[in-house]
Amino acid sequence: MRGANGTDPLLAALAELAALGTAEDRTALDALRGRLREARLRVLVAGEAKRGKSTLVNALLGRAVLPAGVTPLTALATTVRYGRDEGVSAVFADGRTESFPLAALEDLVTERQNPGNRRHLTSVTVRLDAPVLARGAELVDTPGTGSVYAHNTSAAEAALDTMDAAVFVLTADPPMSASERQLMVRVAARSVRMFVVLNKADYLAAAELAEALEFTGQQAGGAAGGPVRVYPLSARAALAAGDNPGFTAFQADFTSYLDQGRADDLRLSAAGHARRLAGSLRDEVMLARRAAELCSGDAAGQVEAFAARLAAVAQRRQTAAGLVRAESARMLAGLNEAAQQAGRDMTRAVDAELTALLDGPLQSVPAGEIDRTGRARLAELAVAAAESWRQRQAARLEDGLARIDARMIDDLRAELAAVRTAAADLLGLALTMPAGAERLAPDLRFFYVPSDEAGQTELLAGVIRRHLPGEAGRRRARAYLHRETGELVPRQIGRARADLQYRLAEATRQLVRGVAARYAEGTGRLENALHTATAQWETTAGSAAEQDRELADRQQALDRVDALLDEAVPAEPQQRAPGHVLGAGVGPGIHPDPEDR
Repeated sequence: MRGANGTDPLLAALAELAALGTAEDRTALDALRGRLREARLRVLVAGEAKRGKSTLVNALLGRAVLPAGVTPLTALATTVRYGRDEGVSAVFADGRTESFPLAALEDLVTERQNPGNRRHLTSVTVRLDAPVLARGAELVDTPGTGSVYAHNTSAAEAALDTMDAAVFVLTADPPMSASERQLMVRVAARSVRMFVVLNKADYLAAAELAEALEFTGQQAGGAAGGPVRVYPLSARAALAAGDNPGFTAFQADFTSYLDQGRADDLRLSAAGHARRLAGSLRDEVMLARRAAELCSGDAAGQVEAFAARLAAVAQRRQTAAGLVRAESARMLAGLNEAAQQAGRDMTRAVDAELTALLDGPLQSVPAGEIDRTGRARLAELAVAAAESWRQRQAARLEDGLARIDARMIDDLRAELAAVRTAAADLLGLALTMPAGAERLAPDLRFFYVPSDEAGQTELLAGVIRRHLPGEAGRRRARAYLHRETGELVPRQIGRARADLQYRLAEATRQLVRGVAARYAEGTGRLENALHTATAQWETTAGSAAEQDRELADRQQALDRVDALLDEAVPAEPQQRAPGHVLGAGVGPGIHPDPEDR
């Protein structure tokens, strides 16, 4: 789109913003300009861990490129772009960029080969010659939010701020959770289009699938604020056989959208990013000018009152962190109490199942067979009992952490609403102050060690036990297994408890850091504005006037940005095609896309 002078008003607006923003703002704006220049729509494949996101991306690409497996694999958000010269580019934290063959991708982006991102990568981009990419899409495979690895969740959260459109991946088993619904609300708000797929639909019978589709459609519609088409499909079947009706329907609609709606939606998304940044910058300028004006007159007390209101938000940040820690301590106490009770209850239950085995199929077999079969079955029963308990406790902890997090978000929004009210009452300003608080996810990874290494004494005793003849050997083998039950089951429960204790502590630290970051993002520019106003008030009259002229120039430049954005993108987006969701585009300001460095 060209303006009256032959220039693109959207590009002109981004250039104006680059001159007004911070270095971080300019990095993000450069990424936006790059996508506009190359007509690349950034499509985020979003969802919680183990919903089949990587497999779905592979199905869209037509071949298995991204690693996929039964455990959470994706450690980094991985961008896949069109390129005939296929390969992988990796950017490291120290600024280095290195090229790798496609075969090296698993070594770079999976937890198995790059645990905890020990290679210190900031981004990984795959170049691939695939039809869906040639249509102008770049697909972003994210680590699952709610992943068992906290750093994975952080990487997924960061990717949300750089997307244009989205494909949200759900599964029927388990059904859409409350945390997934919250995530979908945020994805719908940030994306100009959102497709919703119900993966692993082939696991369900027809009646079950119909019920799952109805439930998912209702939940997704509520999260997105309007009717949503849900595509039931099997990404695994589509990738393996290339023939899955649900995937075929989704792929047809998705590629049609890329052909027909990509260009307009890319501009709409870029304008939305720009408007959010312009709003934050305008808040800062308006507050600085108004505070300086009042400080120089008889209304300095009103500025002080507003500064006190802002300082109260900072104090609330400390209180919020304390509340997070207190609630975490309460959950820890509950976990420890539950572990003690489970050790007793599950030992009795496992011992009863073992007794049924010993008095049944193993009643008359040799001692060696009792020992081998009984030990193997005991290990299975102990792990199963501990895993059942662990899942219940993990769900309890996750729910508790989610409630804490939701409370922190609500408290922050209330604080920022109070700041907006104070700005209106005391300073006569209408601030936008977007409250883009992010949901955080706990890190509750776990693994089992079914049995301990036996010492020399136990090794010798085992040999003797297994080779004693007749009923004496059988009695000794049975007695050993009953004793081992009383030790192994509590030991497995203890391992689960210890690991959950550690994960709870890690999740608590993550929440505390998140609270601090949210408050800083919500008030940081305003605090800078007050600092500018105070500095202006303390200078000479001539210097103060010069600073006010500079702020006025910034405000006029932001007015030009708004005018350019209004010229570039219609105020009301056009009606979307059925099955697509238009996001409101609200949320925090623009964030850098590391893939565009």
